Amino acid sequence: SLVSLQNSNLASNLSDDQRRDGFLSVCFSAKQFADMNDDLAVVVGTQEKVVKAFLCASTVEFNKPFALPKTMIDRFPQAIYDSKPLSDWLVCIAGPVCIDAALRGQGVLAMLYDCFYDIAPPQYELATVFVSADNTRSIRAHEKLGMRIVDEFDFNSRRHVIMARKINKNRNKT
Repeated sequence: SLVSLQNSNLASNLSDDQRRDGFLSVCFSAKQFADMNDDLAVVVGTQEKVVKAFLCASTVEFNKPFALPKTMIDRFPQAIYDSKPLSDWLVCIAGPVCIDAALRGQGVLAMLYDCFYDIAPPQYELATVFVSADNTRSIRAHEKLGMRIVDEFDFNSRRHVIMARKINKNRNKT
């Protein structure tokens, strides 16, 4: 399930060594995953009917009640993408994203984002994500997908980066 894949990748459940390979900072319930899916999307990758990867995406409004994403959202007027603050773009928030350790480095992240971009409502111009500054593997993986760091913030004395990229508008029209 989404929850079991998440729980096995939470920073709090991993050794320092394991965290170098990527980790999740926040824990969601099954209901919260369902709520995110209802809000925008949860893209799920399975292998032999077992959840091996997921990418959540939600609206700014959905995220405002939660302290960590709200801290990021509060930075949007200062975070500049293509000479405009994030607050001037129609933004959706990607994440959390998680890939089973055995499948990392095989293009799964790109597939999850491509799938999301294909189904994202057309009004959204940018996808943003926040990543713990300690999670260099995730930052590098997102940079490979064309995301770039547009700002940084502190939350619970941990540094995070805000990354953004345009949502591919050259979608197949079905």
